[in-house]
Amino acid sequence: MGKIDYSSTLCKALSQIADHPQLRIKHRPVRYENGTVLPVEITGVFPAISGKAELTVDKFLGGGFAGQVYRCKLTGLELPAGTFIPGLEKDQLYAIKIVIPPSSFSRWFRNTTYWLAFQGPFSSQVNHGACRAGLLWQKLVRRAGLVKFGRETAVKDAYASFWDANLNAYGEITEWVEGRMWNLEADEDITKRFDWRNVPLEETGSPEYVDKRRFMRDMVELMHDMGAPEFARQYEWSTMKSQPNCMKRTDTADGGLCAIDFRAGLALLPWLPMSPGDFKLIFNGLKRGALVQFDRCDLAKMEAYVAAHPAVFADVQPMIDELKVQDRAYRRSLLDITHHGLRPLFDKELKLDIVNGLVEGYVADDLVDEAFAEKLRKGGLTFSFFHLIGAVPLLGKMIRQRWGSAHFRQHMLGIFTKPDYFKTALKARAAHDLIGWHRAGRTDEARTRKLAEKPAAFFLEKFTIGRLPIGLHRFCIRPSIAWNGIVAFFKFIYDFAKDEAFREKWFLDQVAEGEADGMLTKEEHDHIVSIIKEPYIVKYLKSMAVHFCTIPVTQIVSVITGAFVAAYVYHQTGDKSDASLAFAGIVALFQVTPVSPGSLCRGFYVVYLMIRERNWRDYLVAAPLSFVKYIGYLAFPLQMTTTYPHLARFLVSRRATSVVHIIPVFGEHGALLEHWVFDLFFNIPQIMGRHTRGLLTTWMVLGIAVLGPLLAIADTPKGIVGLSIALVAVFICPRLVFYPILSRNKKQAT
Repeated sequence: MGKIDYSSTLCKALSQIADHPQLRIKHRPVRYENGTVLPVEITGVFPAISGKAELTVDKFLGGGFAGQVYRCKLTGLELPAGTFIPGLEKDQLYAIKIVIPPSSFSRWFRNTTYWLAFQGPFSSQVNHGACRAGLLWQKLVRRAGLVKFGRETAVKDAYASFWDANLNAYGEITEWVEGRMWNLEADEDITKRFDWRNVPLEETGSPEYVDKRRFMRDMVELMHDMGAPEFARQYEWSTMKSQPNCMKRTDTADGGLCAIDFRAGLALLPWLPMSPGDFKLIFNGLKRGALVQFDRCDLAKMEAYVAAHPAVFADVQPMIDELKVQDRAYRRSLLDITHHGLRPLFDKELKLDIVNGLVEGYVADDLVDEAFAEKLRKGGLTFSFFHLIGAVPLLGKMIRQRWGSAHFRQHMLGIFTKPDYFKTALKARAAHDLIGWHRAGRTDEARTRKLAEKPAAFFLEKFTIGRLPIGLHRFCIRPSIAWNGIVAFFKFIYDFAKDEAFREKWFLDQVAEGEADGMLTKEEHDHIVSIIKEPYIVKYLKSMAVHFCTIPVTQIVSVITGAFVAAYVYHQTGDKSDASLAFAGIVALFQVTPVSPGSLCRGFYVVYLMIRERNWRDYLVAAPLSFVKYIGYLAFPLQMTTTYPHLARFLVSRRATSVVHIIPVFGEHGALLEHWVFDLFFNIPQIMGRHTRGLLTTWMVLGIAVLGPLLAIADTPKGIVGLSIALVAVFICPRLVFYPILSRNKKQAT
């Protein structure tokens, strides 16, 4: 999905309306805007010194199941006199994670899976012990990096924890790592990767791929050795989504890899594997006696590891002592029937700890105020009844809020008895929800302001067309959006085809974004910019205009053909359902065929260039690939591989992976699927290009072997003609046309 532009100033203004001082309840922000100042009380990881800090949000980096991440500047720091927290310095940048997802669906799904596993609230968000234990483990693993990797920089440092009273969640201050994900590397022999454990990096075309796989294996081994097998899930290669948890550092002399994420977002349930690697993890967990998995560790094994390396861990005993205390408090705050079993029935202290843990979750969800929370912490019938009400679908939360929060009762009373309060509350809630709409692109700035002034209109829209997907919602409000989009698309194609300066600007913007995304180094960026006037690059940009024009051809032809077929079927049968199925089938068929009307247009254009310029050599790769659907858009970048390797790699990787990033979780930048798609669209065609002559001959022989016997037994002129055309066009022509060209090119090369 492309980046959505929205007004941060408008969101801040709406936040002020949502947080109206007269309201008895608080509409909590979903996330923070850039420039927001966060005053927090912090506790250092090691040493555990308490103090105050002021964090200024520099950039919101995104969020997932584990929480939301920011880059912040430490603009204020107050610690007791004569003390300091190593690594924390004023005016430096830090990574801040607050353990609550910005997405309501992610929050619901994460909390639901965690509750099914442990029968309690998501502890890292609401439990002090869980927050501290995770950071202490990260600090210990960082120190163990000296043993495994010979350097602490292999693991991101952790500095402090804090409680965010606005979001009702714990947060952590960790090292800001300057780095990048892996380069998508041009590799003419990807089979060498299969022996990634042994192949020398200098002998493979994918050294970063192999190096990262070895590093992640070593991280998994290290955490297993330390007694943290469930933490190791963050670095299991086979999950296909753990690769972004490692970055290649650009802020250290060695430029080594760094493990940057130790907070899992989802509990692993035995009946709900969510990646290929989860099957292995579930099986290994069952062998250890762990039915559900998240972050449980073996502290005895950790202490044995520390004792085996006394020189490295000479000063960490206070950290270990705190970890034991915090981990125990964390584990005892959950019902966790897979580990506690029936103990809560007769262990009063454990039962009280579990009650306190559940009440922490009620407070974080704004179900109860502090006064009522104190009553619940005593247990008894009040707690039992309150807890059981939560099992009632839909009404459970409403009943518990009205019972457990005096502020919420006052809020509801004001809505029903005070017209002015009702208007204020309505406007505040509309403003709060409109922030999410505006950020997601449902409403532009003008419409957001309009709806904020008319909350009744907003709620009418919210509960009607506001339930639709974003694109349909916007279309219903402003049908002209679709027409404007079509006009903008064709205007872009027209400008791209006619205006050389427009083409160059588009190309330079793409290259600049590639450098910003880490797909190009500065040296590669500068080199590509320097060759923009070269004839082949100019020719490539002109050809791109034709390629853009072919994008809608297949869809238009498929719809027209489908309509004719549907009309014919309806005329023959009179059945609308059969006609609809015929239309859908024709449209679907056009999407899966390897050659389409659009790809034919593109391919014939390339053939036209070859004839007009009497130049075969510059189109040897582009010509056949242009006829193939989807891959054809990459024909010219693949053609440039030899002459402009950096540019070719960048263009293919950018286009091929942009589609992958639409896929949730597995399509994340830096994940394994991204690399697989790059291989599919770049490396594999390059490898196949070296064997094209043999493949063409094999393809022709295969066609003769399959269709020859069918021709021999064909007994109708129609069948003989059809099979003959298929044999010549599909199997024999590619061999006759391209084999001589490739043979000539090989002789020229020698």
